[in-house]
Amino acid sequence: MSVSQVLLYLLTVIAAAAAWPDGAPCIHAVFESMNPLEAVEHQGGLQLTDPPYRIDVREKCYWMNQPVELSLKGNTSADRFRGFVIQPISYKGPKQGRRIGHFLRLDDNGSWQQECFRFKDSVTHSHDEKKKNIKLWWKNEYSDEDYVQFVATVVKAQKMFWVKAVKSVPIPPCRYERNGIQNYSPDPVTPPPPVRPFVERIGF
Repeated sequence: MSVSQVLLYLLTVIAAAAAWPDGAPCIHAVFESMNPLEAVEHQGGLQLTDPPYRIDVREKCYWMNQPVELSLKGNTSADRFRGFVIQPISYKGPKQGRRIGHFLRLDDNGSWQQECFRFKDSVTHSHDEKKKNIKLWWKNEYSDEDYVQFVATVVKAQKMFWVKAVKSVPIPPCRYERNGIQNYSPDPVTPPPPVRPFVERIGF
């Protein structure tokens, strides 16, 4: 890779990182990690306490090709957030650990957007004003074999965020369990994998 190519790459990454107030960028490392530490300005902000946010899912189970409504909100009315990324992850099933289904635009709320329009399985904020509730819709068009769990990274401030620590109760396919999962206990908050420095990603 030439010096000019390296500089162009770094300028692209820096520009994308600077745009985080308008949503997480569609960059592979960010898309996969859901970690604001991919951007330099967020260094030192990782929280390992229980997050003051939750994801509520309206339905107890899902049918294939039928929308499911979910909401990201604070535990109290005072718990606002500025940024977020939410992904639908297979909790149990053939695609365990991978994203499944996609998010739908069923309202005109301008506070969220698709992180990568090509995939539509990760949504993020579109501005950094304080928010108290984000309502979304998701569906799985091709399969109903996996239990889905909605997993979020939530940013309260530039130096205060929780990575993949806000999780819904897993939602089973209705053909397996129509009453949902009972007595679910979330996993404790743990540190995410470390992010790689930009220079390492380009082969230095």
